[in-house]
Amino acid sequence: NSESTVSCAPWWDWSCDIGLVVGTFIHGLGNYDGMRKDEELPFLNRMNAYVQYNKVESESYRRFDHAADAAKRVFDKALETMKIKFQQQTTAAVAAVIAANKNSGDSVAKEAYQLETQKMDDDDVISLPRLKDATLESYRKSLDVSSKARKKGTVICSLPLPDATYLDRLLVRIVEKMETCEGLNPMLVDSSTEEIPKEGKKGTGNESVISRNRLVMRQLESPICSTSDKSNQVLFAGGLSGSDKRPQDHSSDYFLGAASSDLASISVGADSSRYQRGPNVPLLVTRFALGGILQAEDSVIDILARSEKLDRGRAGSDIKEVQQQKLTTIGNSTNSEAAGVVESKPSGSTDSQEATASIKKKPDMNYIKANTDLRASICVTLLQRGFPASGVGDKFSSVDIDLWKECVSKPSLSFLATSAPDHFFSMKDAFGSLYQKAEVDWPEKVEPLEEYLRSVLLPHCLSLCLKLAGEQTKLAADQGKSDVYVARPAVEDLCPLPDPFVRLSDHSEQAVSNAYTILRRVRLMKSIRFIVGGGIPLNDLTEFLRGPTMRKHTMGVPVWWCPWIHDLVILIHAAVHGLQSVTSELPRLQQLSVENHVRETFVKGANGKSPALPDSFLRRASEEELDAWVQMQAQEFPTPTVIENRLALMCSQLTMNTSERYDHIPMFDEAMS
Repeated sequence: NSESTVSCAPWWDWSCDIGLVVGTFIHGLGNYDGMRKDEELPFLNRMNAYVQYNKVESESYRRFDHAADAAKRVFDKALETMKIKFQQQTTAAVAAVIAANKNSGDSVAKEAYQLETQKMDDDDVISLPRLKDATLESYRKSLDVSSKARKKGTVICSLPLPDATYLDRLLVRIVEKMETCEGLNPMLVDSSTEEIPKEGKKGTGNESVISRNRLVMRQLESPICSTSDKSNQVLFAGGLSGSDKRPQDHSSDYFLGAASSDLASISVGADSSRYQRGPNVPLLVTRFALGGILQAEDSVIDILARSEKLDRGRAGSDIKEVQQQKLTTIGNSTNSEAAGVVESKPSGSTDSQEATASIKKKPDMNYIKANTDLRASICVTLLQRGFPASGVGDKFSSVDIDLWKECVSKPSLSFLATSAPDHFFSMKDAFGSLYQKAEVDWPEKVEPLEEYLRSVLLPHCLSLCLKLAGEQTKLAADQGKSDVYVARPAVEDLCPLPDPFVRLSDHSEQAVSNAYTILRRVRLMKSIRFIVGGGIPLNDLTEFLRGPTMRKHTMGVPVWWCPWIHDLVILIHAAVHGLQSVTSELPRLQQLSVENHVRETFVKGANGKSPALPDSFLRRASEEELDAWVQMQAQEFPTPTVIENRLALMCSQLTMNTSERYDHIPMFDEAMS
């Protein structure tokens, strides 16, 4: 059996487990790029076979490669413009000296030169909005299906291997089981029962905040997302093959590797120091950095740009300090102790309790700032359930009336109408219980909470994706070390969740993966609400679900899965209850409905059609055996990864020409699960 029981790559099977061991023997520890290119190993064949039935996912990786090319062109254009500008400045300086010697200045020429250089001031600087526009435009362009490779009948496979840290851990588990012929090493399989101290080491104050984040994350872990920090265990760091690799090289290390080989050159090439990067433009354009730029809403990018302008005069500042200033000005508390920086004080301290008591009377953003556990719980809830409906930017607040009538009238959908309200998953649904646990009354107005999410947390998530790899690489270089994983603090001293009040450099790569997940699910949930709320007419929605796109993408779903029934069910359920409920509650709620569907389709026959099971089997099986088979099939349900990929596929196709377009960017965070 395959050791990768919760594999992040749906095409991975037992042959890939064997290939990983053999490939390590041939190519060396951590040389996953060499293994991927080796045609004698099973990876390419498995990828190509998967792509044949999942062309949309393959196209998303090809589009991502095009976006990476567009990002490189933005850097190159800026560098070219800077060189031209420098040449013109040199020419003007020489002309000025000559004119001064002649005691006559050509004022007209000077004014023309000044106008020309002002035009180029923006062109020679790489800005975040400029990267966003160029990469998103390139990502959305139609793919060329008439390439030479396709004419020859070969498959262009852009799928990568899973992240290097995942493969490191998988390799250790496989080898240990092969050698001992026993169960897996419990230290590698599950560390969720590890006791985490409530207080960290005394020092800068970050330690206690980090330990609380780790504790809350463990307590609230759910199957819809990997909030476990096991991927932070440093084994081979994806690069002990004996070759001279730099962290910035394009490789299977998703955290440190550049998004493409061309983008690697802007970090380590001869011209790397000559690029003029604007605010928050990454030093290393990793997969998470480029994906974060593509996923982030324009408002998040604008907030980052404005925040940097507020603090531009302070060298080495990061968004955390700007966000603290923002919270202080927005909060209405007059308690100066509650409005100050609180990250150095454990949440259980006297000062924190006083701040809690003060803000309990009038909840505002300062309370979120002062309560580490609440911030961590909010973050984990966003990871598990997705971004809830709000009064900002959401056009729809409930299920479309025509779609709701469809649920009421059809037996296969009627359980939705009887077990759920028609209004969408709201802020109170998502965070009400967290406030109750924190002994804070739910506010009449949720603007402070929405302001924290949109103006503080989401920009911090994007900032992590953009800057953490570069920050930690720079810190390692300052220490004279090339191995970032060795140079940085120990894993237990790094924060696994994106926390705006923990220093940027004190986050782990798992925090980057979680930040990327949050950014993606903001867009995904917004598109789901748009579709279910009536942004897509019911006839168009039904026609799409009955069409070839969803019929062809059936890998990972049970044999009874019917797209126009069950894909519609997960859309509605996610909009009303959030993502987590799709895998935790929906299987139980639809159990009876699925059993009836399986019985009618496979045993009795439905809509004038013969039963799907062979007559020989139906004649020989007893009623008890048929009932047992039906119940067994009805208990099957797709994994969280399959569910989210199907939701993403539906949203990307249905919203293509709408204002709420969702782009199916590769889910690199799943490859670090």
